[in-house]
Amino acid sequence: MTTTIKKAAQYQKGDEINGPTRPFSQERIGWYSIGMLSAAMGSLQTIQHNIHTDDAYARSQGLPAAIADGMHSTNWLSAMMADHFGAHYVANGELRTKFIKPTYANIPITARGQITDRMVNANGDIKITLDVWCEDDKGTKLTVGDASVLVTAVLGE
Repeated sequence: MTTTIKKAAQYQKGDEINGPTRPFSQERIGWYSIGMLSAAMGSLQTIQHNIHTDDAYARSQGLPAAIADGMHSTNWLSAMMADHFGAHYVANGELRTKFIKPTYANIPITARGQITDRMVNANGDIKITLDVWCEDDKGTKLTVGDASVLVTAVLGE
């Protein structure tokens, strides 16, 4: 799917945005787990046995297989917002997510959004609000949430 990215101020209520479709590889899930643990511990850590990195452990916890960390899909939603709204999102964006279904390795995932509101303020700034989600290759929503961005004249198009 090809996505045309508009200038931030051109987005209208009802417009849809998309990120790339890609799978979470088990290797990427492991890297993410190591990175998060290393950041929390303040030093380089090794992979741990948990529901994100170990199929056998995940099954012992009632899951059919290891699952990606929920923040992984949140990061993909944030990247989609940055791709579409650039510095406006980085400087003046918000994102809230809820993980409603597990995300398994090697299943294609797409970040998506739909603009639910667009308000022009008295000073000309534009507040854009969106519903956002990640879905699998069957269209099942796995992560849902909302996002907003303030498009300001100070940051340009």
